[in-house]
Amino acid sequence: MDSEIKQTKAGRPRNEVAQQTILKTALKQVSEVGFRAVSVESIAAEARVAKTTINRHWPNKAAVVMDAFFMEVEPHTVFPVCDRAIDSLRLQMQAQVRDFRGRFGILIRALIGEAQVDQDMVKALRDQFVLPHRRKFREIIEEAMRQGDLRNDLDPVVAMDMIYAPIYFRLLMGHAPLNDSYLEALLEDVRSGLGPS
Repeated sequence: MDSEIKQTKAGRPRNEVAQQTILKTALKQVSEVGFRAVSVESIAAEARVAKTTINRHWPNKAAVVMDAFFMEVEPHTVFPVCDRAIDSLRLQMQAQVRDFRGRFGILIRALIGEAQVDQDMVKALRDQFVLPHRRKFREIIEEAMRQGDLRNDLDPVVAMDMIYAPIYFRLLMGHAPLNDSYLEALLEDVRSGLGPS
């Protein structure tokens, strides 16, 4: 039997444990030294795995880093289950703004910055984070339209950009605080501008 798929004492496959170690190491290194200074070799050395182990699961370091990032932020991107989709949207936005004020915000700023000069990163960021999140967000918008909390003539794609772009703009530019009062003002504008007449 391949040594990488033997069970550990805890009952988890070794390759799963190795992958979790690789992802945690990648995230740690990006947080400490930045994306450009990280390499597959540096991740492998600190995680104490062979470089071939990483190459077997990920095509490049950008894919490793994005999987690590998603592992960290996935619990924070979930839309809570609510009777009204608009409430789910509000709660998710509140959670995201809180997270953007901490480590999550630092990481997403760094990754978006690197995506401007690294084609592997822009593809990984788009395919592994942005597009899956936007698909779920579109479902929420469309449900809020069906429930009558948003206008039924909205273009859901345009509505997504209108709602989330101000948050990302403040995160990236840092020209003004991304605080709860700003979010409440933004949500009020969403209700008055995109809600039914």
